[in-house]
Amino acid sequence: MGGAGVSGLARIALQAGARVSGSDLVDNPTLRALGAAGAITHVGHHRDQLPAECQLVVVSAAIRKDNPEFREAERRGIRVMKYAEALGEFTRGHSNLCVAGTHGKTTTTAMLAQIMVAAGKDPGYLVGGEPSGLPAASAAGSGVNFVIESCEYDRSFMRLYPGVIVLNNIELDHMDVYGDIQGVTRGFLEFARKLPQHGTLFYNADDERCCEVARLAGCNTVGFGESAGAVWRLHNLDASSGFAVADITCRGMQVGRMKLQVPGRVNAMNALGALAAANWAGVPVYHTLKTLQSFGGVKRRFEVLGSVGGVPLVDDYAHHPTAVKQLLEAARATFINRRIVAVFQAHQYQRILTFFDEFADCLKLADRVLVARTYAARESGVQPGEPEERLARWLRQNNTEAMAYGDFSSIVSDLSMKTSPRDVVICIGAGDVNEVAFELLARREFISSRLRAIRPEEVAA
Repeated sequence: MGGAGVSGLARIALQAGARVSGSDLVDNPTLRALGAAGAITHVGHHRDQLPAECQLVVVSAAIRKDNPEFREAERRGIRVMKYAEALGEFTRGHSNLCVAGTHGKTTTTAMLAQIMVAAGKDPGYLVGGEPSGLPAASAAGSGVNFVIESCEYDRSFMRLYPGVIVLNNIELDHMDVYGDIQGVTRGFLEFARKLPQHGTLFYNADDERCCEVARLAGCNTVGFGESAGAVWRLHNLDASSGFAVADITCRGMQVGRMKLQVPGRVNAMNALGALAAANWAGVPVYHTLKTLQSFGGVKRRFEVLGSVGGVPLVDDYAHHPTAVKQLLEAARATFINRRIVAVFQAHQYQRILTFFDEFADCLKLADRVLVARTYAARESGVQPGEPEERLARWLRQNNTEAMAYGDFSSIVSDLSMKTSPRDVVICIGAGDVNEVAFELLARREFISSRLRAIRPEEVAA
């Protein structure tokens, strides 16, 4: 119940007037927030936690059939639905704007939802992260539109009923589901073919595989990007300051100038896809550009958590080589003349083994790399530490300072001793690598509190 998807759906159900209860393995802020909103929450899974009057059980893709609450639901004949299926059923009657792709789904969904909210459309929305410009990551809304982050893992998006799809990009990922890049591309094509005859696919015209899907989708298609074939185009894109600025044209006509407050060229593409879909939904371009200029990002997407000794601590969810490369490029442009220290945690051994060369190549963009133990979600039968040590060794052999560590405390000690005010520390990964930054901030606060107790006048000065 504490995950991004199921928690978002739970919040929507509460707003719709349903009685909601649920559980998660560990206590977390999301679980506590749902409790404050009226849900009955539990830490840990137990069959007795299923209410007597329960009519539907919604489970995430990570829940197995031997889960005690799953088994209890089956014993009592209660309907069990995966999260994506339940979301599809809840949103079936809406005009759904679905954001899909290997990268950028969360940010683009948050952008589109914020644009629609600011325009007074009162959409429903579900974002797989915590947007800074919205009151929560999800809302039931009262309008006709529903903005949905549409995840390809486990083919979840095939449970949705899209009216519009924004397709950001297609790359190899989730090999356990799709096998290879051809399988991934076929998966996105199948999703695009769920669009009704009057539906529209907005696709990245700079991405070869997105163009392939558009050619074969059999629906109305509109390209966006920098290429000449795009309907919505970026011109004079400049992200040299870290924050993108670009002129926007539609069908060859100048329609406005985009200025973003989130870093990197990639966010200009995310914003352009959101702008195109919002225009389809009736939001004027000038209104969208004004909203995008105030868009503050999403938690764990280039999120500056604070600083210690003048060293900024950045947290980012990037866990695919392309996303890591884009992150480090944005960091280089944003933190000019600083040494970039990357704390990298792979998300699943399958990824670090499959993309070993790609991760090694993109991490060279950092000045120093600390490789954390891999976050082994849904995996077993691997040798922890071996790929991490090999990655650090490869980086050292290719002139990038690197070390592999088996625990976060060693990384925190390393950073405490070896960083200087000219550094920036970036925690990279979809697991719990941000705990490194939180521990550094906690140590700073502990030292500051001790100083306040010993020399209050000096600290105040």
